[in-house]
This record gives sequence, C-alpha cells and structure tokens, in this order.
Amino acid sequence: METDGKDYLYSACLIALVLIASVLLLVPVHGWLVSVLGPYTAIALFVLFALAYGGITALLLAVLAVLLPLREGDYAIDHPQFTLWKVQHVVGELGKAALSLFFPVFARSAFYALFGARVGKQVAVAGKILDPRMTVLEEKCVLGEGCILTSHAILGKRFVLREVRVGREVTVGVGSILMPGVKIGAGAVVLPGSVLKADTEVPAGEIWGGAPAVRLRRGGD
Repeated sequence: METDGKDYLYSACLIALVLIASVLLLVPVHGWLVSVLGPYTAIALFVLFALAYGGITALLLAVLAVLLPLREGDYAIDHPQFTLWKVQHVVGELGKAALSLFFPVFARSAFYALFGARVGKQVAVAGKILDPRMTVLEEKCVLGEGCILTSHAILGKRFVLREVRVGREVTVGVGSILMPGVKIGAGAVVLPGSVLKADTEVPAGEIWGGAPAVRLRRGGD
C-alpha cells in the first residue's frame, strides 16, 4: 500500500489529538486514584486510558464520517478518498486495539457498532470487520469464527470501496472471506472457508460455498 508524507502527517495529528484528550480526561482523577488504590494506581490508569483512547477514537471517527464521509467507488490510488480511508483506517485500528480488551466475543457486535457498523438486533460476530462504517449486519445474522469482512481492496493502481451487506438470519461460516460489494440475502448460508468475490450477490435462502464461492443450492430446494 503506497503512502506519502500527508498520510503520516494527518494520521499523526489525529492520533496526537486522541492521546492528548485521553490524558486530559485522566488528569482530574489521578490524585484520587493514588489516594484510594496506592500501588495499584498504574493498573487503573492503564485501564482508564485504554477506555478513554478507544472511546475518543470512536467519537472522532464518527465526526469525520459526517464531515468527510467515505464514499463507495473505484478510485486511483492518488485520489483523496484513498488518503481519507488510509488515515481513518490507521487511527481506527489503534482505537479498536485499545477497546478490544473490554469486548468479549458475545459483545463483538456492539464493538463494531461503536465504530460505525450498522448492526441489527441479535447479531453474533465472531469474525473481523475491517471497515465497520461500510458494513451492514441485519437482524439475527451470524458471522463465524475467523471470518473476514472487508469493504476495501487495492488492485494494482486502483482502490475499491464498496459496502458489504449481510442479510437477516444469514450464516457466514468459519474462516470465510467477504470482499467489497458482497450482498447476502436473508436466510442464506455461506459455508466455512468460502471466499465471496467482490460484488457477489447471494440471493435469499441459497447455500454458497467454495473459493471462489458458487451456488450449491437454490432457495427453496
């Protein structure tokens, strides 16, 4: 992935902003923590800092999404949308790393919702979503352990950004990969280890599997 000076500059500025805000939040409670916890203060400060850093990052990314939204498209790698994605991705990954300790697997859907994914009720997420703000998970869908959803791809000198949508009551099997633009209809099943190529549309109720994935059974069969 190609980077240039402005990528580092923008990312560093935003990370510094989050760091400063996180430290400022902890300053007022430092003395109280020392008096209450004594030698355990450092542990408490680490936990609070991680929470503050992750939360502020999520808030910052939400503001950026309003002011400078990522848009679906096929771009040259010198396009501003690619720069915007790189900066948000770097900043977001650090924030997610800080908060991930506090979100076990049964709370993973809430974790990704915090970073912008549109998540329905009773969604189970055991995999990884690389671009939460470009991902839609409808009610009662299940993402198996180790599966990966990515809304971006870098193809030579092109950068592709497409929403990934997983429909109601869909099951995505263990270790599957969903590429940009994948849309899965309600009640469909993606078998373990499958790879859905970019812009694949799986109709409702069908079973798909393989790498690349193909239809194995039509809905209603």
